Amino acid sequence: MKMGHRIFAGFYVGILLSALSVAQTRVDGQMVSSANVDDSMKGWKPVCVLPSCNPGGSGIPIKTSQTVGHRSPTKDGRSMEVSLTGRSYTNALWTYIAGHDDSATSFSMDLWVYTSGAATVAGSYEFDLFNFSSSTGIEFMWGSQCNQVNRLWQVFDQLHGHWMNTGVRCSLAPNAWHEVRWDVHRVAGDTNRCSGKPCMYYDTLTVDGVPHPVNVKYPAGHLPSGWSSDVGFQVQIDIGQTGPPVTVNEFVDMANFTAM
Repeated sequence: MKMGHRIFAGFYVGILLSALSVAQTRVDGQMVSSANVDDSMKGWKPVCVLPSCNPGGSGIPIKTSQTVGHRSPTKDGRSMEVSLTGRSYTNALWTYIAGHDDSATSFSMDLWVYTSGAATVAGSYEFDLFNFSSSTGIEFMWGSQCNQVNRLWQVFDQLHGHWMNTGVRCSLAPNAWHEVRWDVHRVAGDTNRCSGKPCMYYDTLTVDGVPHPVNVKYPAGHLPSGWSSDVGFQVQIDIGQTGPPVTVNEFVDMANFTAM
């Protein structure tokens, strides 16, 4: 699938939504932190799907949903479910906006996921962190996905629009909870160290408590005109090759994000 500038077509200029529990919408130099954002629909953008928004892929969904308050399965008593029904190569993207901070350099995302339905037919499960900087015109998109075809975790080269393999094996077994955490950073003052753009550093991926030092860097991209400064994270479901339409469900729980 392609990422590039696909996700925020029609982005709400100046939008700033808060999480239900802990959310600090920044003062420059202070932390932006959102906890348990799966417990509320606040801060979540409408699902991005073709044809009105482009999350990659080629299929138009038959149905999508995003609901909260699920008592089973859950880690803390309530979980969020995102669901996609469609044919081969249909994608759906859900984005959470935590706040805005052009000065933030370190970012982390930590959440629990539980896949069900036709989970084995999903081509990939995607987990992204982003920092859109209107003051510099740079789009930092630390994209990652569990590619269920080649069984590797991949990260995204934002400038060139390519998924790059890591050496970390991916196996998110269905009908079980898995914890996924990413820690990434950028360097303040870096304007051109990666192909003439600032570098995005993918530091550590932690899956089910096991840290995997990824330690790679790829170039950030251009921020499209009119986009506002925002930080947050995303989850995406990509349906792989299948025959009849299938439904893939993903439960999300104890989802936290920090930018500082």
